[in-house]
Amino acid sequence: MDYRIPEDIVEDIRIHSDIVENISEYVSLQRKGKNYLGLCPFHSEKTPSFTVTPDKQMFYCFGCHAGGNVFSFLMKKENWSFPETLEHLAHKYGIMLPEKELSPREKEHQAHKHRWEELNELATLYYHDILMNRPEGEPGRQYFAKRGVGPQTLKAFRLGYAPDRWEGLLETLASRGVRPEELAEAGLAIEKKNTEGNVNRGYYDRFRNRVIFTILDSRQKPIAFGGRVLDDSLPKYLNSPETTFFSKGHHLYGMDKAYQGIREFEFALLAEGYMDVIALQQAGFTNAVASLGTALTKDQARLLRRYTRRIVVAYDSDQPGVQAALRAGEILGEAGFRVDILSLNGAKDPDEYLKTIGNEKFKEALLQAKPYIEFKYQIYAQEHPVSSAPEKKELVGELAEDILKVTSPVEREGYERFLSLELGLTLESIHLEIESKDKNKRKNQRKSEYSLANQDISVKNRDNINRYVNPVPSAITVPNGVLRAERILLRLLLEQLVPFDQIKAELGNNFWKLPIHQQLFNAIGEIHLQNRTGIPNNVSEELQSLIANIMVEETDVSHPEKLFQDCLHQIRSVQSEETVEELQTRMVALEKSGDVAGAMALLKEIGERLKSGEK
Repeated sequence: MDYRIPEDIVEDIRIHSDIVENISEYVSLQRKGKNYLGLCPFHSEKTPSFTVTPDKQMFYCFGCHAGGNVFSFLMKKENWSFPETLEHLAHKYGIMLPEKELSPREKEHQAHKHRWEELNELATLYYHDILMNRPEGEPGRQYFAKRGVGPQTLKAFRLGYAPDRWEGLLETLASRGVRPEELAEAGLAIEKKNTEGNVNRGYYDRFRNRVIFTILDSRQKPIAFGGRVLDDSLPKYLNSPETTFFSKGHHLYGMDKAYQGIREFEFALLAEGYMDVIALQQAGFTNAVASLGTALTKDQARLLRRYTRRIVVAYDSDQPGVQAALRAGEILGEAGFRVDILSLNGAKDPDEYLKTIGNEKFKEALLQAKPYIEFKYQIYAQEHPVSSAPEKKELVGELAEDILKVTSPVEREGYERFLSLELGLTLESIHLEIESKDKNKRKNQRKSEYSLANQDISVKNRDNINRYVNPVPSAITVPNGVLRAERILLRLLLEQLVPFDQIKAELGNNFWKLPIHQQLFNAIGEIHLQNRTGIPNNVSEELQSLIANIMVEETDVSHPEKLFQDCLHQIRSVQSEETVEELQTRMVALEKSGDVAGAMALLKEIGERLKSGEK
């Protein structure tokens, strides 16, 4: 379902999908007054802080601040997209969804994809059945038993075994009407060629005499396979080739289960191998994932960013593993993650560490994981011992680019102090050396392209609005009274107690102090433009959480007009006192949040104030 479903049908699905009924399938809820309480499914807790409010059809956790409606709960819990969630609920409650009229080309593509999915499912069933039930699967059973993989894990990960036969899969699926050409196109079989490489002499199975690791997508559907030999054959690992519908750089092994664990642990544990992930998840570290037989890619980093901002890299402890960890740390750092590197002293990989040293020691090792920059320093210092001033300069230069990517001033200074202590140099000299490597800073000093954030609108230069200078600080201080007034206005809008046009007529579009309040107001405005009312459905997780937080708050809205007038008075009294510098700060925050139109409106107001001589 990659087409837009009419909003009236979306609303019909929401009305029929009782939130208590749906959440109760995942959480044990206890009625407390008019609400329900339970242990939050999105983070670990012992005292219930997860609240479901039936009359508002919202949920909110006062611990981790997850919140939203029935759609956002299922999207977060099941890792579904919005269309997938709608499809699930529509099927559950017997609501018909409209069929999209496809072009002949789209129909052909869709049919091709469905067939590809079917073939992968049939192959998974074949490999798994061989492993679990057939005599020829005994080598695979012995391998997994030796590696400590239990029956439940074999089933949960849909593990399998490809027998030592050239046409085992081909012959089995031929009885199901599957042609060899189809299996070859899906990457499950290989075409035989003559010595000149141009005459088809038949087909043979791609995977033979290998244990099979099934790659599952977010819907837990098989999309590819990894096979490991049980003898000295090469290659040791063989993976599915890339096809029209599968690119290994876009997926992570174990993510179909780990997304929930990542949210609970609040970080992802990134390993190298399939067995590492299986061993870690079996041992209770349900946040473990691995790349698919390749170095970590930027697309895989983007996938991880959906669930966390922190990664602990748990690669092999040998030299290739260390170098791979450094490369992964660089990619993850560029993607904005906090990256820590786990050192597994006494074992070659997480699987061996858990078996020989144990779970508790692994937990202790996790607590000792080093920040990526400190780990990189340690490795560099081991490989290139430093003592002279030039050597120290070179080492600082080696780390400068990584440190410059750190956005937090506190964290950046922490790394500079670390280097200062390690190298016996002053903090100032370390800071100056790193700053000298800042290519972006030198580039920014030369460029003169337009940017709202760079435009000088300070009172000292009010006669020269078109000059370009460095951005002003973006921190916003919001008086509690205004914050409260904005939240009440949003509550009145969400409950349709005050018309959208009335608020817009009184205050305009861009009076909001907090950018996220502006974003929610804009989302409500989009609904209004479509001649609809109610709560926005398909919005970001952050906005869903804000909506839930506002809606579950104990607020007396029995006199909405009086509340509205009180809010107007509070906001206008502060607006009249707002200085140009404060407007400038708010404008920069709006631009950073992506609301360029709002920022431009404030820029216009600032310009008018400056022309009138205001300071």
